[in-house]
Amino acid sequence: MGMTEKVYVTDCEGPVSKNDNAYEIADAFLKDGGKLFSLLSKFDDYLGDIEKIEGYRYGSTLKFILPFLKAAGVTDKDAKEFSKNNMVLIPGVRDTLREIKNLMKVYMVSTSYRHYIEAISEYTGMEKENIFCTEVDFDGYKMGEEERKAIAFYHERFLELPFIEWNESGAVRKESRRSIEELKKFFFSTLPRLPVFQWMNKVIPIGGKGKADAIIEITNKNKVSISNVMYVGDSITDLDALTLVNSGGGLSVSFNGNSYAVRGAEFVVVNRDAGILKDIAFDFFHYGKEGIRVGKFAPQTYVYRKEDSNLEEVIRLSEKIRKEVRGEMIGGLG
Repeated sequence: MGMTEKVYVTDCEGPVSKNDNAYEIADAFLKDGGKLFSLLSKFDDYLGDIEKIEGYRYGSTLKFILPFLKAAGVTDKDAKEFSKNNMVLIPGVRDTLREIKNLMKVYMVSTSYRHYIEAISEYTGMEKENIFCTEVDFDGYKMGEEERKAIAFYHERFLELPFIEWNESGAVRKESRRSIEELKKFFFSTLPRLPVFQWMNKVIPIGGKGKADAIIEITNKNKVSISNVMYVGDSITDLDALTLVNSGGGLSVSFNGNSYAVRGAEFVVVNRDAGILKDIAFDFFHYGKEGIRVGKFAPQTYVYRKEDSNLEEVIRLSEKIRKEVRGEMIGGLG
């Protein structure tokens, strides 16, 4: 069997690391940065999930937070050093990726900033040419004092806004409406009139459609069909990629995923250790999707075929372990 017969494509944050790097950078460098990032993340989910903007790129939170990071004076050096010093990997992931590489080519497709993905790839031995991520040049724009003050004003204002919430049927809570309107006005009306917008607008988050596009690029490069792709993701930014791989007959896997990833994947993996992914990749490589073994393999090690499972129970278990593995705050992000 040739090395290019199957391709392994993985998201980074979730299946490879426990971090949410952009959230952590915001929390480290901004006043109440975690709170601000969480609000913008929910706004991001709202635009794609409730307003259903056509072609919307999930993961736009990484773009929305940029004016605030820029106003705080964050540099490329800051982002690189912080990323390198704060990496937390899923146990066993380095060995897992190395062993999968013996079977097939491995690619990483992540919404994260390049500063973080390069730190991860160096540690795990990933080739730089096999990485897709969000490109940001913090040093590529110098913000003036007046603009910095304007952004700081909105930063403070947004910290006072109610959190954005909606129910199962998509009805948005009344107090959340004010937050949504304020954020829409800022990002779609006020910000485009500020110089920082030109710099920020060049940033294209590799989330949602961007991840699906990356998979198509990978299959074209390797001359393989989507049915030969194993894709591992865990969040809303993976939904388009999981759907693409599903529709093309490939192997889509949620690893400690939230409800979005579980609903989008064909197989659902719940485990604290990355080793189970090596076993699934081995089965897929040798026997195809039909060879994937499902069931409980050890305490808190489960592999489900979604269509044969109780979906709500699987989501509950996956989200529970997700929060235990990645922490309540990061585990709760879209």
